[in-house]
Amino acid sequence: MKRTVAIGRQNFADIRERNCFYIDKTNFIKEWWENEDETTLITRPRRFGKTLNMDMLRVFFEKTEEDTSIYFMDKQIWKCGEKYTEHQGKYPVICLTFKDARYVTWEECLSSLRFVFATEFNRHPELFDSEKCNDFEKRYFTKVANGEVSEMELTQALAVLTLMLDKHHGISP
Repeated sequence: MKRTVAIGRQNFADIRERNCFYIDKTNFIKEWWENEDETTLITRPRRFGKTLNMDMLRVFFEKTEEDTSIYFMDKQIWKCGEKYTEHQGKYPVICLTFKDARYVTWEECLSSLRFVFATEFNRHPELFDSEKCNDFEKRYFTKVANGEVSEMELTQALAVLTLMLDKHHGISP
């Protein structure tokens, strides 16, 4: 089967499903996990695969209904053993990218931030009616998911999403 180069594609699962040419960078998962960093900042020039690598991490660790291990079984991370593969698909993941947030005015930037957070909140529909989260959290969640939060309320979005995911899943994101 002929493989194509996925120029501009940043969705790991999509690249794997389409059998696109892919240089295996899954050892990054092992390196990142072993560092045990509290925060990771990945800086590279444009078009160096930052978003694709971030999405690869998301697909590897994210707890979903889908069996995403199929994307990794023939890759280097799977050969590293159970110490790493046991973490595959086990965690709630928050994945934010600001790659498209290039605006001139603060109002445009704020609108873009609302959209980024609304998109991420909507990736976690289990929180809309979670019995483990309180009514205040659910109302806030709905406001962010609908892009209706004020600038001040938006400053707490990441903290609230982390708290809700931790409460709902019993596993810190």
